[in-house]
Amino acid sequence: MSVQTKERILKAAEKEFSQRGFYGTQISHIIQSAGVARGTFYLYFKSKEEVFQELLKRVVQDIRERIKPVDPTKDVISQVRQNIVSVVEYALQNRDLARIVLFRSCEPEYAKITECFFEELVELVKKTLEKGIEMGILKPIDTEIIARAIVGAGKEVLKGLISKEEVDLFKVAEELINFCMGGIWNDNRGA
Repeated sequence: MSVQTKERILKAAEKEFSQRGFYGTQISHIIQSAGVARGTFYLYFKSKEEVFQELLKRVVQDIRERIKPVDPTKDVISQVRQNIVSVVEYALQNRDLARIVLFRSCEPEYAKITECFFEELVELVKKTLEKGIEMGILKPIDTEIIARAIVGAGKEVLKGLISKEEVDLFKVAEELINFCMGGIWNDNRGA
């Protein structure tokens, strides 16, 4: 089995899911787009659900890799700004994936899959908030509620940006930071 073939299948699936949605995409669309035989597809994946789950797992992993730990001895706001820029940049560089996650998640066929995806993101943000509280950067908050608010707000912001050709990443990050400043930051946040 070839890593390149698997990647071709995943890239084709990403394109097809983005354009047709989960329900409208058939394995035949994916294999035609990837230029592989049906049997080759099944060497790598059992179903289109499995391909879709693999795509979402990769998004979570990619986002985890982009979010860098915050060093409280350095300019915290600059580090948070860079993390936001990195995540927004990822979504804009991977617009097909972003469209799948942001616009197609209401389709009942994969609502459960995307729900699991967003739960993983909420958990990632929650742990980040808990770490911020532990470090003294954030004031004590209900990390579950705030994590859900951040993920929800992030989804809506990205939905608004995904169709724009030009996006000022730093302005987006600055606006999001300004939005949060009065709500969850301690006065002695180290900036």
